[in-house]
Amino acid sequence: MKNTSPILDSASPVTELSLLQLRSMPEEKAATFLDLRLRALEDAWKRSYVERGVILIEVQDRQLWRWMVDFAGEQYESFEGWVCRAAPQSRSDCFAAMRAVRELHEIPMKELSEIPRCNVEVLRSLSSGVRIQPEVVAAAQALPEREFREKIKQDHPDQHVSARRKLILTFDSGDYDLICQVLDDVGQKLGISDREGEVLALVIDFQQEHDEENSPKAHTTP
Repeated sequence: MKNTSPILDSASPVTELSLLQLRSMPEEKAATFLDLRLRALEDAWKRSYVERGVILIEVQDRQLWRWMVDFAGEQYESFEGWVCRAAPQSRSDCFAAMRAVRELHEIPMKELSEIPRCNVEVLRSLSSGVRIQPEVVAAAQALPEREFREKIKQDHPDQHVSARRKLILTFDSGDYDLICQVLDDVGQKLGISDREGEVLALVIDFQQEHDEENSPKAHTTP
């Protein structure tokens, strides 16, 4: 009987069917496949951020969105409308990637695509003279974010690279949708294309508003 079982390939996703096949294989072969697949996913994750930015720039600069239609066959009315429909779950990341690729145009795309998003953002904070240095690009490709930041602080103290801390919040679906809608409005009005920037803009606006309320001038009577 001809063997009709699928051939396992590190480029293919792990499915229930492939898991059944893996469980019938010797441990060494199964381990090798899963190791290669995870490494492929890691490489795809690292490259996808820059690639999204490159795609958006090409579509925006050539206005290619005018030739695209949605699933209902309707043409898009704007570039932003296309991005929001084509990548609804990652549109903020897409816009942030586009801005990053534009800002880091001095770095060849082949090299930039080897840099994970976290280190791409660090590069954006550096002067153009520092971020194009081969040793800086190589470190951005190879080091985790914390080690890369420490290296920049040690080798280029004039760049004033600060440490980053992660804030994780969880909401129910209704509150989450409302928060995203408000943040999208903030980003659109202020020209901000990343969630961190939108949240920070809200915090600064709140702080400034209450600082003005609490200032001596706000309590003086005419």
